[in-house]
Amino acid sequence: MTVRPFPPAETPDAVRLAARAFADDPLFRFVYPDPARRLAGFAREHTAYMRHYYRPYGVCEAAYLDGAMAGMALWLTPNTDPPAWREWATFPTLAQTVGLRRLQTVIRAYHAFDHAMPEQPFWYLGLLAVAPEVQGAGVGSSLVRAGLARADRDGVGSFLETGTAANVAFYQRLGFTVTEEIPLPGGGPTHWGMWRQPGNGPARTGTADRP
Repeated sequence: MTVRPFPPAETPDAVRLAARAFADDPLFRFVYPDPARRLAGFAREHTAYMRHYYRPYGVCEAAYLDGAMAGMALWLTPNTDPPAWREWATFPTLAQTVGLRRLQTVIRAYHAFDHAMPEQPFWYLGLLAVAPEVQGAGVGSSLVRAGLARADRDGVGSFLETGTAANVAFYQRLGFTVTEEIPLPGGGPTHWGMWRQPGNGPARTGTADRP
């Protein structure tokens, strides 16, 4: 398995993979209640986020098995402070994908994540996705460990949110601890904020952790 940054030309492959991985995720069932719109909407939304956030201010990484993309991770660097216009630039795409009626509800839910961010510098894992056909093969662990190694070198913590109990256990095996519950307004699913101190856990140990 190889983990490396993926170029902009591979963005379509990455967002399609992530959309398949998150097809039944509680947050994106809430954001896209219509299954017929969920995959395409997720892909368009996250293409915009990569363009405006993760490429200029973070790291877009993928794991490859036999040369094929098997998973992807999006990280924002410590002290990231994108200008407000970048958030505004994503609104037309979000409105197109979720619909104008749901736009305010979705924005309020996403802003709940912003309010839960730690005050100290941290690497932020905004998205981790593994192709459904290779989940359980250690792809996700390899992607997370690559990011944790950077955080350890920088001497800063790492933060993420997740909305499923199984993912909580997965991240705990990698050294994260739950710091708070994040209730989402508008009936969205409660998430858990998780923090990892630098050097706290197996950033580069074996491959037994799943997925």
